[in-house]
Amino acid sequence: MIAQFTIGFKQQKLWTSLAAIDFFLGGTGAGAFLVSLYLGINAAAIIGVIAVILGAVALLADLGRPERFWRAGSKVLMSWISRGVMFTTLFVVFGVLYLAPDWVAGLGWSRGTGLGQALGIIAAIGAVGVMMYTGFLLSHSPAIPFWNTTLLPLLFASSALTCGGGLVFLVSPVLDQKALDVRSMENIGLVLLAANLLFLGVYVLNMQFSTVAARESVRMLVSGSLAMPFVLGVTAIGLVIPLILTALALAGWLGSGASTVIALAGFLMLVGGFLFRQCMLKAGVYAPII
Repeated sequence: MIAQFTIGFKQQKLWTSLAAIDFFLGGTGAGAFLVSLYLGINAAAIIGVIAVILGAVALLADLGRPERFWRAGSKVLMSWISRGVMFTTLFVVFGVLYLAPDWVAGLGWSRGTGLGQALGIIAAIGAVGVMMYTGFLLSHSPAIPFWNTTLLPLLFASSALTCGGGLVFLVSPVLDQKALDVRSMENIGLVLLAANLLFLGVYVLNMQFSTVAARESVRMLVSGSLAMPFVLGVTAIGLVIPLILTALALAGWLGSGASTVIALAGFLMLVGGFLFRQCMLKAGVYAPII
């Protein structure tokens, strides 16, 4: 027998910054579509679809052999990458069809018809899949205990919805203010931020009481090499400050400057959402081999 020993922990190198960009754009776009669907903001919904398409382009750029991209979706029953391709395709195709009557005249359906509503439901299902598949993809990594938990897809979905709300916040000043329900937008933003902050805290606390490798990942995020982007960027700038700004706007304490502050909060939410994905990928360390 050959005894294997480990000194320290080995960080994963498979998932790079391009993967973080794909995860961010895909989650943000899908989240923005769902939030826009709830609020009835079509302009933000189409931006969400475009973001998901750009995320798919980033994923293709990250492939070792981009010309073989078609093979990524060929194993839906066995691979979460293939399922991600399926959800992305489903979302983009039916999302475009659902929104098309607002931009192209003469089509045989509208958003208010039965066909239009069916297209919207299928697009929404695809959006949920896009938001969660990255979490499932990483959670099926038993060699990296920090990811190997069923909580991860829920955390990624929560972050995606929060980033989607942030995108809606960011573009809200240029939307039709008469058709925009500002109070509902602020309410849903407040709920998403609070829920994401809670999910993140629960996840980190759960990992702190997990395996030695998971605890090392938490140490990296809280007090190690990733503490600055995680504690300051993800938590403070991306969640806590936007939560405070949104609460102030909802309370009516910002006056005429509320729309500008809400747009700023949206920008900070997006910054925090991207840093969250980068930190989660970089904090992935392999379980030591003894």
